[in-house]
Amino acid sequence: MGTMRRLVVALAGLVVLSGCVPVAVLRTPQPVSGESLSVGLSGLFSSDGGVVIPVAYYARGDGETEYNLSAQAGLRLGIKQRLADSIGLDAGLTVPYVLLSPGTTGIPLVVDLGLLIGVDRFYLSPRVDWIGFTFNGQAVSGLIYHFTGGYAFEDFLLELSYLNNFQGGGGAFSISGAWKLL
Repeated sequence: MGTMRRLVVALAGLVVLSGCVPVAVLRTPQPVSGESLSVGLSGLFSSDGGVVIPVAYYARGDGETEYNLSAQAGLRLGIKQRLADSIGLDAGLTVPYVLLSPGTTGIPLVVDLGLLIGVDRFYLSPRVDWIGFTFNGQAVSGLIYHFTGGYAFEDFLLELSYLNNFQGGGGAFSISGAWKLL
């Protein structure tokens, strides 16, 4: 990989993390039965600074399969499937609200896949996010590894996450919380 491309990827990395990736998981392992609506905030912090992102999450399901829509830095359509009593498989496609930079063309996309593993009210979620976009006519893509730990109170979810930047450009931490309205 050339020096210029590495620089572009490294600079775009924090922008991607703060502007495109679904930073907060804010979902327990069990698919919802009926409907669920949550709203909250997510703060993302790295050595380059921080950003606070509002979060909204809607889900509808039958207890086995859940279809969901969330809004963070983009709109995410997702599906969660129950694998066992305290384990769910979650996948989604995000279209970010923001363009990555003035040189970005096309629509950046983020595809994510993760497990949700619960123990009582605690949950863990290892995830991987694939990001693809075009910068100055050159396709740029990469993986972000994302590890989240959370706690589900009666009407509130609280979690801490670590996200590594793709192409080895460092990482970021986030703290997120959401109130369950439904």
